Amino acid sequence: MHWAIFDAILGLYNKMKKTMKLFCLCTALSLFCAPVFAGGNPFFGEKQNQLSLTIGQGFDSGELVALKHLNQIAPYYMFSLQYSQPTTFFRLPARQSINVVKTVGLHKDNYNGGCRHDDCNWSDYGAEIFMLSQDAALYNTNKWYFGTGMGIAIQGKENERLDTKFLLGFRLFAGYKMTESWNLELVMQHFSNGDTGEKNSVYDFWGISAAYNF
Repeated sequence: MHWAIFDAILGLYNKMKKTMKLFCLCTALSLFCAPVFAGGNPFFGEKQNQLSLTIGQGFDSGELVALKHLNQIAPYYMFSLQYSQPTTFFRLPARQSINVVKTVGLHKDNYNGGCRHDDCNWSDYGAEIFMLSQDAALYNTNKWYFGTGMGIAIQGKENERLDTKFLLGFRLFAGYKMTESWNLELVMQHFSNGDTGEKNSVYDFWGISAAYNF
């Protein structure tokens, strides 16, 4: 009986290994960086609410962090509206957010005329995505902050690129506080199904976010 339970847990881990490693990495970074911060929240300053709009360009990357294939620009776009409140994550300054995302695809193949995967009919992948997420600032100065975040999401319909409605989000960002009320961020946003489906070619975006604190 005990071996059966162990085999079931091991099987689940093998299926979710990318997601588990990502979670462990983020947790380790949080525990390592926690003593650096004495207080304050670089996202909000003295404010308690944040509303942000992100516009992103898609890439036919298929990676957790879209860096290697930045020349594979896809006719795929992301528009995200996010509401956030301040919180902490293992003593790191953080924000918890509700995200409403719309992705829009235009045609087949990427802008170089090629396709890294068999499933590049981008016009079929336009979807609505609802996500709950948490971001943590790993480092900040008076004006700059850098961090990472994760979220759980549901997309409106399955498709050939991500054949599950359940998605996992991963984010890297660099932010600059222009004023107490306005932030500007460079964002890398990744969506995948954590290998829980047959197809996991992912959605990858680089974008710009404008955030209003109030």
